[in-house]
Amino acid sequence: MKIRLEAIQTERPVIEQLVLKSFECEIYLVDVKINSNDYQVVGNDDKPLMFRSQLAAKKPFKGLGVAQTLLSHQSPYNEMIGLEFGHIEPMLVRLNNPDEDLS
Repeated sequence: MKIRLEAIQTERPVIEQLVLKSFECEIYLVDVKINSNDYQVVGNDDKPLMFRSQLAAKKPFKGLGVAQTLLSHQSPYNEMIGLEFGHIEPMLVRLNNPDEDLS
C-alpha cells in the first residue's frame, strides 16, 4: 500500500516503524508502519519518494515521534560469488530516530 508524505505530515499518525531501504548505498526509499500496516511513502504524483542520503530520508519525519527507525539493505553477495540465488532476508540495522538525530 502507498501513503503520501503530505498525508503523514498533515494527519500526524503514530509511526511505529520507519524503514529506510538502501539501494546501491546511494538511493533510499522509505516505508512506514502505521496501525500494523506497511506503506510505501510516495509523493503527490504517487511515485515513491527517492532520497540520496539517510539524513535526507529522515528529515521529513522530524517532529512526528517515530518509534523505531531501521535501515534495510539487501546484499547481492551470494550472487556475486557464484552461489545459487535464493531469497535472503535483508540486513536490518537500527538507526537513530529522526527526532534523536542531531544533524
